[in-house]
Amino acid sequence: MTDSLSRLRDELAVFSDLGTDPPRVMSHGDRVMVRMVRSGDELQIEFPDRGDGRVIEHPPNGAPPRPHALYKALLASEAFSNLGLWANHQKTVLKGTLKGVDARIRVVGVMHGETQPLDINALDGHLVPRDCDEPSVRVMLIDGPAGIGKTKFIELLAASRADRFRTTGRPLVLHVQSRGRVLTFLQDLIAFSLQRLRLQVAFDQLPVLVRHGLVTLAIDGFDELGDPNGYDLAWAQVNDIVSQIRGKGTLVLAGRETFIGPERISKTITSLGRHDALDALTLLPPDPTEAKRWLRTRGWSENDIESADALFDPGSYALRPFFLAQLADRKAVSAIRENAGGHPLAFLVEMMLDREVAKFGEAIDRVLSAGQRRDFLRTLLQEIARDMADDQSEAIDEVVLAWLVEFAVPEGLDPASVSLLKNRAAVVAFLENDDAPNYRRFASSQLFNYFLADLAVDAVSKDEIPKFIRRNILGADFLAAFSDLVLDAAMEPKRVHDFFQAASRTARTWLNIDRGARNLGALLVTALPAMNGGPDLRIEGIETDESLIQGTAPEAVISNAAVNQLDVQGADLGSVTFENCWIGTLIVDETTRVPPSCPVPDRIRRKSVGARDDSVLEGSKEINNWLDQHGRTQSVAQRDDAELMPSDLRKDESVRLLQRACRHLAFWIPNEPHKDSYFARIVDNPRWFDVLDLLRQHDLVRETKRLSASGRTLTFVHIKRRMDILIADPEDTQIRDFYSSLVERIRRHPA
Repeated sequence: MTDSLSRLRDELAVFSDLGTDPPRVMSHGDRVMVRMVRSGDELQIEFPDRGDGRVIEHPPNGAPPRPHALYKALLASEAFSNLGLWANHQKTVLKGTLKGVDARIRVVGVMHGETQPLDINALDGHLVPRDCDEPSVRVMLIDGPAGIGKTKFIELLAASRADRFRTTGRPLVLHVQSRGRVLTFLQDLIAFSLQRLRLQVAFDQLPVLVRHGLVTLAIDGFDELGDPNGYDLAWAQVNDIVSQIRGKGTLVLAGRETFIGPERISKTITSLGRHDALDALTLLPPDPTEAKRWLRTRGWSENDIESADALFDPGSYALRPFFLAQLADRKAVSAIRENAGGHPLAFLVEMMLDREVAKFGEAIDRVLSAGQRRDFLRTLLQEIARDMADDQSEAIDEVVLAWLVEFAVPEGLDPASVSLLKNRAAVVAFLENDDAPNYRRFASSQLFNYFLADLAVDAVSKDEIPKFIRRNILGADFLAAFSDLVLDAAMEPKRVHDFFQAASRTARTWLNIDRGARNLGALLVTALPAMNGGPDLRIEGIETDESLIQGTAPEAVISNAAVNQLDVQGADLGSVTFENCWIGTLIVDETTRVPPSCPVPDRIRRKSVGARDDSVLEGSKEINNWLDQHGRTQSVAQRDDAELMPSDLRKDESVRLLQRACRHLAFWIPNEPHKDSYFARIVDNPRWFDVLDLLRQHDLVRETKRLSASGRTLTFVHIKRRMDILIADPEDTQIRDFYSSLVERIRRHPA
């Protein structure tokens, strides 16, 4: 052991009994002796070779001495951290958590700067503590889109390490989760994570175990530890942790990809030194081809695959492991064939609701119609999500769940039926067992966010502001689910319009005593693409933490607004007018389009389409250049000869219509006029059929005939390679030929 004697004393001090004297360290030549009180007894520890080799533990009361090969073996022993017991407890806890994981498609990731996929076993080997002459720390980032399985990935690593701990000796994993709480100190979360494993290790002892390569610390949902104005608190805590675990320590940070990245980590964790290692692993959604191959092993036929092909566009929710597992049930095929439109998350949730409505049993079917059962289930899941969000928790007590059933049942239902519904509610596919006994949680965070968004729309429309809107920070994952829900609801616009009017009215009068006004502002901005535009569509005087805009925003005005972080990846804001607005961070990609009035943000976080690398633009010149090239100006300096669409045609109605259709998130677009419908923005345009004809000619559209709700047979279309059309890569032969035809037609038949 090369640590100084003072370091040895400080490390063993955290294992001493409270209220006793600190350890006494005595040096006699090459021999070091330590006396300390542990578990009520005085313990003597001998280091014969100044700590560079074996250690002898001398128990009290004349018991035989216990030799240990190394100092770290002493720390792992029953007298100290008892890591053997830790491994046993962790296997027991994760046995239930990981039940059914084998039924899901395998998740892999790619290391920063590499192309070879990495599975959980490869990551396990990569995280083995390094041999390094100098004390060091390895920081591993794990990121990826919501629902990709970051939590399950870490749990699999923890389970694998625990299962093979006695044969491999690799560090155990302490999986630290925020579990729905915000503004929380890492020490609190570490203590809770140790407590749920029922361990004898205390939170202040953990850094010692990590420092010596006995435990790997994995902080899941790291981005949820931010404060309202940014993430200074979270970064400061991680800096402290890095300093405490320097030696052979490994720290895993998992979060959404818009928050953390190697560049930001290297700049912000100032405690990282030249001997430290920084790696990043991005978890990838299954490739569409791989997903289809996996479904074939679950009984899907080629006809089934063909009918659902529109579901499997790159980035679709249907490719996330949880939802892909739901599709594996062949009953999902009929739901897909009957679906006419629908946004990805909304469609998948509605499919699950349909499936659950049929499982209540004959006794309930006799007293409640299918519509009543569906309303009951939706109301129940909304209230479960509300209860969790209000309490900043990820789980609900089964007793509370039973109370919520009584709230959600139709009025006047007989007690026997209510009792049956309570039994049914505990086993619906939307919920699963939590780590805590007699608690349930949502089977996917996307389900939780979806029903919470559903509740928010209904509650705010009735001028009710739930506790979670008044108190919590609405994060990016929730806003993404909220956006998907309101865009789907926009097909029947009254619900979204009622919400928008109520939220606008309440936000203007809400006192700044809590977070209500800020969160209502975030919801208004996020709901903007679902609204019918016009000069009267305005959002005024708001301040928000995070906001999100998807698809194509309508003609609207955002005035006197301050937005800390605005995510507009894949969005077209060309019709929005900004008046006296401030944006802290603008999150974009190459398909983002901004209007001439776009305010200059403090920084631009640029996501690379189709790759894991991104970058941050902070210089005024860089930011202004990017804004100009993405819609703020139509400079003649743009490289017309290198781009597929000449500058003078970019405002042409056919081009704008094509972009609007490609940004539309629904699976299918009905190929006929739809008055008073969200689809009318596309199919009612007289240029639509010209654009559609060109897409057909270049094999960039799928078409199908389906029954509408009224029983009529309608034709629906799905645009293939939508993202590629928006990116317009000149090296892509199919896309280049399509744009060539489009330019020729516009030149030949100008508006």
